[in-house]
Amino acid sequence: MYSGNRSGSQGYWDGGGAAGAEGPAPAGTLSPAPLFSPGTYERLALLLGSIGLLGVGNNLLVLVLYYKFQRLRTPTHLLLVNISLSNLLVSLFGVTFTFVSCLRNGWVWDTVGCVWDGFSGSLFEKSSSHKCIYDVF
Repeated sequence: MYSGNRSGSQGYWDGGGAAGAEGPAPAGTLSPAPLFSPGTYERLALLLGSIGLLGVGNNLLVLVLYYKFQRLRTPTHLLLVNISLSNLLVSLFGVTFTFVSCLRNGWVWDTVGCVWDGFSGSLFEKSSSHKCIYDVF
């Protein structure tokens, strides 16, 4: 049985040897090798970090402007504020897990982290799209 993660560290198979040192892995098991090269993970981390920072900054700007200027408090702008709030939550919660994983060259969270990442992304993205759909009707 394989013991280790897919973050590029050396894992071990039961029996004491390093993964791959005793020949091919048993059928149906994961490869301990990372999915991408370290340079690709660095580029992905840079891209995700940029998207996250831009998303947080721009959506915070929309929320601050809506709060600060009374004339922006119209039903149309309220729709934009709702979408902006949802996108802010996606930028904070959805990008963070993947960004940290890219910095560490693979998924580093356990099962609960994986479930939370999927749940939070789906929840905030769906709430944003449902607001758009319901407000049209």
